Amino acid sequence: MVRHTGKFVSTVPALVLAVGLASPALAQEAERTGAGDAGDGFGEIVVTAQRRAESLQEVPISATVLTGAMLEAKGVDGIQSLQYAAPGLTMADYGSANVLNIRGIGRSAVDIELPSGVVLYRDSVPTFPGYFQNEPYFDIAGVEVLKGPQGTVAGKSAAGGAIFIRTASPDLSGFSGKAQVEYGNYQQYGGTLVLNAPLSDTFGVRLAYRHFQRDKILGESLTGDFTGRPGRPNQDSVRLGALWEPDTAFSAELRLDLSDLDFGGNLTSSYGADLYDYVQNANFAYRDKSARLVGKMSYTLDSGVELRSVSGYQGVHTINNFDRNGAAPSNDRFDSAGTFKLYSQELNLISPDDDDHPFSYILGAFYQRTDTVIEDVENDGFNFYGEPGDLGGFVQSSEFPYLGLATPYRKREKDLSAFVDLKYKFDPRFYAELGLRYSNYKTRNQTDIVFGDGTADPTIPFFAGTQSLSESDVDGKFTLSFNPNRDHNIYANVARAHISGGFNIVGGAKFDKERVWNYELGWKANWAGRKVQTQFAAFYQTLSNYQAQFANPDLGGQNLLQNADGQSKIYGAEFALQARLGGFHFDASVAYLDSKLGDFPNVVSPFLPPPNNVISISGGKSPFAPKFAFNGGARYEFLVSEDTTITPRVDVSSQSKQLGALFDVPETRLPSRTLINAGLMVQKGPFSVDFWVENLADKRFVAGIQDLGRIWYPAAPRQYGVKLGFEF
Repeated sequence: MVRHTGKFVSTVPALVLAVGLASPALAQEAERTGAGDAGDGFGEIVVTAQRRAESLQEVPISATVLTGAMLEAKGVDGIQSLQYAAPGLTMADYGSANVLNIRGIGRSAVDIELPSGVVLYRDSVPTFPGYFQNEPYFDIAGVEVLKGPQGTVAGKSAAGGAIFIRTASPDLSGFSGKAQVEYGNYQQYGGTLVLNAPLSDTFGVRLAYRHFQRDKILGESLTGDFTGRPGRPNQDSVRLGALWEPDTAFSAELRLDLSDLDFGGNLTSSYGADLYDYVQNANFAYRDKSARLVGKMSYTLDSGVELRSVSGYQGVHTINNFDRNGAAPSNDRFDSAGTFKLYSQELNLISPDDDDHPFSYILGAFYQRTDTVIEDVENDGFNFYGEPGDLGGFVQSSEFPYLGLATPYRKREKDLSAFVDLKYKFDPRFYAELGLRYSNYKTRNQTDIVFGDGTADPTIPFFAGTQSLSESDVDGKFTLSFNPNRDHNIYANVARAHISGGFNIVGGAKFDKERVWNYELGWKANWAGRKVQTQFAAFYQTLSNYQAQFANPDLGGQNLLQNADGQSKIYGAEFALQARLGGFHFDASVAYLDSKLGDFPNVVSPFLPPPNNVISISGGKSPFAPKFAFNGGARYEFLVSEDTTITPRVDVSSQSKQLGALFDVPETRLPSRTLINAGLMVQKGPFSVDFWVENLADKRFVAGIQDLGRIWYPAAPRQYGVKLGFEF
């Protein structure tokens, strides 16, 4: 059997470079008006996700906004650690697949065919929903986590919320840059280099590079018949940006990201086994090679109306092989490899929104195409290996899979949408906003699954077919916002969004789209001369056709996606506070969430023996949704001399217990967790030394559970190190 362990995504054709350039104006305005860096009180923190630069305290949505400086101060270097700075967001990392949930909505399990209800944007273009979100955060301008349905501006994949990541744009004001090197325990090495060069008064470029490597951080005792370098990442990322602003009316920008992220492979444990003492049997590999090209262009008419275009191309080749039954000594593993491509194009027409224009609008048209190819048996694309008793019942230690693809699995998705957002100000203090989005989604899958006895490549037909789905929907929101004075904003909104339907890759059964209604009340306020800010939101969500995953005995125990009967409910509240008093900075946020899902009749429980294993689940809790979550941080800047500061900091994050599946059994329960990060930053002029520690108390806990409790992913133990930086 031929083994292919990796290939890089082809270089983006020059044609794509010219398809669409679009405006960096929002990102640049956000950077210029970001959180203040000196004195009491706050600078203006802005939200750009709604196609305009809007004040966080004035926009009527629930959001967590973190500038690049905030991310560095809190040690947020990727999507995994972002959840500890944004209550209401949870993330479980399963290699190439990510389970992102906001307010209990997103994904309930890991499967290529299960859509995500949380969409993640990078530099204004959507990324692969639910996959390949592990790119490191470096040279970041800001991250915005929008909570609740964002179906108007973000579309069908944002029923739970959306995350917008903005990387830093070229700065035309002068040559600048920074360099940072780091060292930590577990032989951790890293480095970041940023160079910003204006080549003229109207054109500039920015180059950013990041390298990271580490010895195995998990697995104090690692035994078994495995190969590879599990738990030992070695990663490189580079980003090139170019900005052209010939006048105040026109701007164009290009971003090119290239990443080679070798994670080594995910070590897994299982229920009843030592969380950090493994027996692993797999040909470990986990590597994502990707390219992303983003083009932006903006032109502002004399009337103030802005024309904007945003174009994107993304390509990823991934390989992810791991031990499918965790710490169990038996041979049960999974190999996968595939190539994913995404093309997107958005056009906007945006009117001015100020006191001189009581009526304003945003018009948009959007197109996205996603091509998925999962390799066949010969290329290790979708292969299950096991022991007698698995489907096919073959001999132990076989070199051949018992289930795989005779030909590559191919899936093409197309999304064509149009949206409008209308705002009318009855007076400067009170306005109403209506947003609507029409979307047409089409998908076509080609599947040819075969199985065998494990003594040769599988050839016996299991499921083959071509399936097509076409569905249309209308999402939207209606908002009322009232500002009794400049320091208070009270709002109410109703929003509707959906998650598309699809087909199970194994067995081919169809599942329907999931619909979400969200009802929300919020209050944002400034206190003590704007030295303290607060945000509060209470919400109630109803869901129809909730999508979940269960084992199917007719498919040899393989998982099957299906919809809940009846209505599901998720409700909760969120409160956040930020204070800045001289050199003292403090932030705290808490989220409460509860749920009661619909009925799943006649599902098979893998935790009960037959014939009593066919049960009905009613009123279950949403997976990956802790009832309580808390984040808090404090730091104080001691001014030692005119150019020297010493800043100690501490951050605390806590989540209550949660489930990794709809079955509430010990095998699926994630325990509560409280993590403490701390650091000490010394800055003298352009130089800095940052001593940091993550998971200070060395808490050992389960970070994620997959495959209905078969696979447990341990969290990282205590890490510490030092970063040396220089800015110029």
